[in-house]
Amino acid sequence: MSVAWTIAFERPRWKSAAPALTILAAATSFVISAMALSALGLPYDASGGGFLDKLHPATYFCMLALIVAVAAKSDPVGYLWSLPRRFPGAAFFAVNWALIIAYAGLFSHTPITPLADSFFCALALLLLYEDLDAPARLTLRRLLHVIMLANACLGIFEFFTQFRLTPFVTGDKLITGDYRSTALLGHPLLNASTTGAYALMLFFGADSTLAPAWRFGLIAVQVGAMVAFGGRTSLVLTFATIAIGSLRSIADVLRGRRFGMRLGMGMAIGIPAASVALIAIAYAGYFDPLIERFTDDRGSAQARIVALQLFDAFSLADILLGPDPERLASLQSTLGIEYGIENGWLGLVFQYGALMAGLFTAAILALLWEFWRRAKSYASIIVACFLVELSSSASISVKSFVFNQFAILLLVVFDSRAAKA
Repeated sequence: MSVAWTIAFERPRWKSAAPALTILAAATSFVISAMALSALGLPYDASGGGFLDKLHPATYFCMLALIVAVAAKSDPVGYLWSLPRRFPGAAFFAVNWALIIAYAGLFSHTPITPLADSFFCALALLLLYEDLDAPARLTLRRLLHVIMLANACLGIFEFFTQFRLTPFVTGDKLITGDYRSTALLGHPLLNASTTGAYALMLFFGADSTLAPAWRFGLIAVQVGAMVAFGGRTSLVLTFATIAIGSLRSIADVLRGRRFGMRLGMGMAIGIPAASVALIAIAYAGYFDPLIERFTDDRGSAQARIVALQLFDAFSLADILLGPDPERLASLQSTLGIEYGIENGWLGLVFQYGALMAGLFTAAILALLWEFWRRAKSYASIIVACFLVELSSSASISVKSFVFNQFAILLLVVFDSRAAKA
């Protein structure tokens, strides 16, 4: 590198700007939903508009943060050359990601912005987070705690008041008569998935600087909000995992394990109080809409079964290489699944073909591995629950921030390298 390049770009303001932009990009991924953009009149997830309108603001902030971070390096080329060695799983993902985007644009003739927008922030923040110092990581971690708490509280408030911060919009259609909250994150299923993952991270020891009382309170609020968001798969997985994970601690106490007086007093007061509160809100009908969704899912389970009929409607070549998008859309409308195939993996198959979907699935798992290997113990359980949830909704086969948000939380909140209290 020339001396002029070094002088031009290695300046304090460049180095300080990259962490600030990284934090801004991560926060934007959570606080600006597709529904918020629709409420602002932007055709992000609706018909009309140009290519640039279809990218989330967090995507732009991530791009800017990456440019600034690279520019701040004394040897930008050397930094970029080192990335595949430092992030092998991310490199494998990037290659296959570029391939499927090219395939979507050139051969399957489907929009490429869902592929670009649904994964870019996770990939970018994986690279950017590595260069953050401890204070910046702590700031980002605390900010995500605040955002997730605010989102849960807003979700509960929306549930009780039926007031929405932003209208419930899917594509061009306004959804009415749905009790589920949208809060900051947007779609109820996205809310449920991200909230459930965050609750599990807290339960398994995320951010050891949190006091036990704060941790318990955060988990309680997140679990309560999951009822308002109405994601049945997320709710069952989260409840079951927490219940099974608690058995060992309960057994240890019953066997005579010693515990602190403060913890004992807190449990002695908290458990009866929580029980009374639970009975009160159940009596008030808080759980009635959720119970109704379990007894009458409005055809959701049937839609998952009906989606399998698509295999009979296409030839082997169509399944391998991807069917005609117009014919697929027509069949989905006929079968009553026009809002998307409620299985992320099958959705990829029917959009891009089994061959490209298989390669891209391997790439997604490789990228997840990068986040998993930086996470604390029990990350495997949390990742497994997330993969199951991806199979219960359109998730990664449509434009959604579900992967971005999960990856960011796993990287920041469940970081094994975070300083211990």
